[in-house]
Amino acid sequence: MVLKPLTSSQKKVIYHTALALVVADMEEQVIKPMTLKEGKPFEKGDFSKIYFKKVPQVAQAQRALKKAIEQAQKDIAASMKRKGDQDD
Repeated sequence: MVLKPLTSSQKKVIYHTALALVVADMEEQVIKPMTLKEGKPFEKGDFSKIYFKKVPQVAQAQRALKKAIEQAQKDIAASMKRKGDQDD
């Protein structure tokens, strides 16, 4: 099977999803330790909310990714259950 190159729209969606992942990682790995080191309270998701307000496409991609992950987990669990049923 020959794969066609991604369209520019597909590339944008992947990029926005990547940004959402980077923002979450940056919040956990950089902003949280800095904030706590300064003795300030840290609320998980605050930085993401600010970033997502400025770039709503990233928030949309993050929500879609979350839904896709949940669906993938259900699908894999169902397929494993079916496989387990077949083994009996």
